[in-house]
Amino acid sequence: MNLDVTPLLQAAVMSYRSPDSDGSNGALGLAKLMRISNGILSRKVSPTDAGAHCSPEEFITICKETGDLAPLHALAAALGCVVMPMPQDATGEMSPTLATNFKEDGEWLQAASAAYAAPAVSDNMLAQATREGIESIRATANTLGQLYAKNAENKGGRPARLKVA
Repeated sequence: MNLDVTPLLQAAVMSYRSPDSDGSNGALGLAKLMRISNGILSRKVSPTDAGAHCSPEEFITICKETGDLAPLHALAAALGCVVMPMPQDATGEMSPTLATNFKEDGEWLQAASAAYAAPAVSDNMLAQATREGIESIRATANTLGQLYAKNAENKGGRPARLKVA
């Protein structure tokens, strides 16, 4: 599987929202946080500039600060892997997590079936199906993370795979 992560990084940067009410959004705000210029950040995440790339540290910062993990999931998918989040707090209600999971799965199936039913799969259709597929994987991983956390909570904080000696 060959996925281009750069457009996903660009979308993450453009969607950045500053936590400060008077802070800048998008590339301008994130560039300030990363201590680089807006132009350099925009160039690094531009799908049309093959000569510029984000460092691993910049990639991590973009994902952390925007909360958008689609680039990370796409990177893992390109390597034939799935990223699993660390278990989260299990005290929360499971219904919203499952509802999100069902919603994302439905959007993924709709995008994939629409692309497959078309006479030809356009680049836009493929990009949409890719985005929806990655969001579906992320939602499933979040659901599993909540189940793992609840399991660990039931074991007194000890994951089920660890046995008492």
